Amino acid sequence: MQTGDLRAILLLVQWDLMRMWRRRIFVLMRITWFAVQVSIFGLALTAMVRFRGIISAQLDYYHFYLLGVYTSMLFSISVSNAYEVAEEFEEGIIEYHLTLPIKRRVLSLGRAVGGGLAAFIFTLPMYAIVLILLGGGPPEAIAVSLAASAVFSVGTVGLVLSVVLSVKSGDATDILFGIIDAVIVRLSTIFYPAVVLSRVAPYYYAALVNPLSHLVDLARTFFFFEEYRVLAIASPVTMAAYLLGLAAGLVSLAIYIVERKLEGGGWR
Repeated sequence: MQTGDLRAILLLVQWDLMRMWRRRIFVLMRITWFAVQVSIFGLALTAMVRFRGIISAQLDYYHFYLLGVYTSMLFSISVSNAYEVAEEFEEGIIEYHLTLPIKRRVLSLGRAVGGGLAAFIFTLPMYAIVLILLGGGPPEAIAVSLAASAVFSVGTVGLVLSVVLSVKSGDATDILFGIIDAVIVRLSTIFYPAVVLSRVAPYYYAALVNPLSHLVDLARTFFFFEEYRVLAIASPVTMAAYLLGLAAGLVSLAIYIVERKLEGGGWR
């Protein structure tokens, strides 16, 4: 990759970060809602749910829930951030980008990385709230969970870019991602450990391949290592490799679609 390509990627990353800055009121509202969710609703849910001996007494459901709800929020915001590409297509911004002296490979890589980093930065205040409510955590747990979250966010944006630029229908994309968001979050270990999900085989096996399960269980393993490692869906190395490989594959798919399939002329 040449110096000019790296400069173009940085400009595209800056584009996505500035777009997030223009939505700062929306960001503030989402952070406020998240604080209410993990304080009021999280405590209410914890009062109703007990692990009842399936996990160490050192870990209660509230701590389990906090990392889960952060992961679900990161996924939803990554999807939402990438979905704005649909609006950019309707407004002619994508066509404008295609006319710039930037390689299509660089354009798709820059938008995937920029969109992923913007979504990741968007959720950092929420991560800080979770960390405060957890009472802090080991430095290696914080470093691993943040790095994994950034990789996961870039991969999710790559997936959404691929779908948006392939479907080329604002209405169809809106419906499709509404369904995907609802289904993927629930078919994971976001709210319940795999040992509980194993009572329903389809639910359990879907959770095993779900990237949200890998992200949240990787973070839980590092934060509650001795208490949680026997319940995680895989070893930390396996979960980290899964997230990294999936992100690389999804970004490569976005690059392929932009290089080989995308044409100007709007949705139709």
